[in-house]
Amino acid sequence: MPAQSAPRPRKRARAPLSRERIVAAALALANASGDFSMRALGQRLRVDPMAIYRHFRDKDALLEAMVDAALADFEAPPADAGDPVERLRQMGIGFRRALMAHPGVALRVATTRPVLGPHTLALTEACVALLTELGLGQGEAIQAYSALVRYITGVAGAEQPVHSAGTSETDWQEEMRSAYASLPAGQYPHLSRMADEFLHRGFDEQFEFGLDLLLDALVERGRRNRAADLTPGDLG
Repeated sequence: MPAQSAPRPRKRARAPLSRERIVAAALALANASGDFSMRALGQRLRVDPMAIYRHFRDKDALLEAMVDAALADFEAPPADAGDPVERLRQMGIGFRRALMAHPGVALRVATTRPVLGPHTLALTEACVALLTELGLGQGEAIQAYSALVRYITGVAGAEQPVHSAGTSETDWQEEMRSAYASLPAGQYPHLSRMADEFLHRGFDEQFEFGLDLLLDALVERGRRNRAADLTPGDLG
């Protein structure tokens, strides 16, 4: 009786292409290299790149979905998490942390078209509501929101090349200290004298210092509005 050949293992069925699968693959590519092409994305998904356009009309639409997905695990602090200033502070810190976890989308937040995904809209609504609680008018709240987003995305974007290069924060601090310490003291007395300060100012501390400056200014603006006895709806 002839020997029977062993049955061939069945190939694992490939997961059907979906928006969620496309976004996850695009985030992985962007996080690894900072950007991606639709061709590279198609190769990663093992599909014709044109198949992606059945789910997203263009790359910008995909980028918007990526930004929203990157913020999926970031939630606004609950109402009992502190006063409006502390909750805004927590939101700023959490927003930066979410961007740093997805370096490929950090700058996209500020440079793409308005992102109208559910996670982004929920966070925007929460932030603007807290800004109005401070006493800002509607127009002021929108401008303040834009200023906060641009500050946070700018900081995250500036930090990413350091992390991408594999440079430790300690090495970066020493490099900055050495650069400023080497300046001619007669020509740059303040910079050369303050060089050692870089050894005591890490990324987190620098970011939170700037965030607190912005929040202090917004609190003062709200205080002045209330002192002038103007309601938020009256302000532009």
